[in-house]
Amino acid sequence: MSMKNADNTTIDMDKHHQQSAQKLLKSLELSKDGCVYVVHDQIRWSFYIKQGKLVYAAHSLDSFERLERHLRGLSREVPALNDKLRSQLRLMFDDPSPSNAKYRVTSELLCVEYLAILWLVNENHLPKLMAGKLIARIIQEVIENFLCLEDSDFKGIHYEHFLQETYCSLPVSRILEVEIQRLQAWYKLGPTICSPYYCPYLVSQASAQKRMSLETVQRLGRILRGFNFYQLGALLSKDPLAIAAQLTPLVIDGSVLLREPLPPFNMLPPTYRLAAKEKQEDIDKLSETFIDGANLGTEENSISESFIGQSTKVWKIVCIDDSESMLSIISTYLGSEDFQVTLIQDSMKALMKLTSIKPDLILLDIGMPNVDGYQLCSLIRKSSSLKDIPIVMVTGSKGLIDRARARMAGATDYLTKPFIQADLLKMIMRHLM
Repeated sequence: MSMKNADNTTIDMDKHHQQSAQKLLKSLELSKDGCVYVVHDQIRWSFYIKQGKLVYAAHSLDSFERLERHLRGLSREVPALNDKLRSQLRLMFDDPSPSNAKYRVTSELLCVEYLAILWLVNENHLPKLMAGKLIARIIQEVIENFLCLEDSDFKGIHYEHFLQETYCSLPVSRILEVEIQRLQAWYKLGPTICSPYYCPYLVSQASAQKRMSLETVQRLGRILRGFNFYQLGALLSKDPLAIAAQLTPLVIDGSVLLREPLPPFNMLPPTYRLAAKEKQEDIDKLSETFIDGANLGTEENSISESFIGQSTKVWKIVCIDDSESMLSIISTYLGSEDFQVTLIQDSMKALMKLTSIKPDLILLDIGMPNVDGYQLCSLIRKSSSLKDIPIVMVTGSKGLIDRARARMAGATDYLTKPFIQADLLKMIMRHLM
């Protein structure tokens, strides 16, 4: 394989044109410091190398969701990484408009989410040791996805640029050893579960009760609300692979339904397609140590332990929007998910109703007559009983949110119309679960 650097100079990396993702990753050990980009099926993969070791990795599909999810997983060890701080990061760094992005000058050479990590460390929200742990988990997930790509003509571009500060340095050979073993375990879950981005739903409580207690079934139903296995791992602070293994019997007997990966994650390769039968012999030669330690049991007590302690609270959500059709859509999306939803169409009457309801989350439209979303958000933040409630500003797809104004008004997050049920549930996961 030949690679080109930023000035289009050809670098001979491999004589073979067709090669596996594994071989490309192995070749990174010989790469000079910098970043190697690989574009495959419209996805850009980024591998940052320093002294032959991986210091960061990313792909271009919703990279900030990946960072946010792993930060949530670390929040049990670092309480400062709470919902408020994660929302602040999104408002600061994850701007959908390249022309408005505060960090757009470096975004082509440096992943914006890495700048967010640097900011967390520099502002003393994240200890350097925990930053290394965070980055190692992100690298693991990205490599896990990349290794699922079928053999192809992988072409990369090498940039001299490298990260100014690094907190993690992982040997490529060790990462490959661990990840191939993990992918063997994922492969064994197929064809029942073919991707960690599948979204499980509980569809039959009666069937599930044959395997676990009613209490566990109820908790299971409340947590399986359209989240994929990676997101469930962050919610439960457990390995997504272990969760998938534990739910497999429930999928087989029809208690749990799997939905296909939602965009943009449907663009990523499946895990079950990874190893053809002729490749399986090579994979089987690897050590079983990692898999044995992954707690992949499917016994009832194993499932119960995964979901024990999950809240059975019915969350109160208020949606304020002058559009009757939008209120109807949100009511439909949340009405079947055990949420208590209150719809408010008149923004002038909203504050009094909010004080009475004391919701857990507020969805607030920006463009409303009389009192707009920014003004109402400011009023809510001045109320002693409402000031700490998460407020998600909702904006039309053509009118981008004014980030600075939203922060000054006290917004927690934002959601762009039109959105699907999964987008709304993901927002709720960020701020309530």
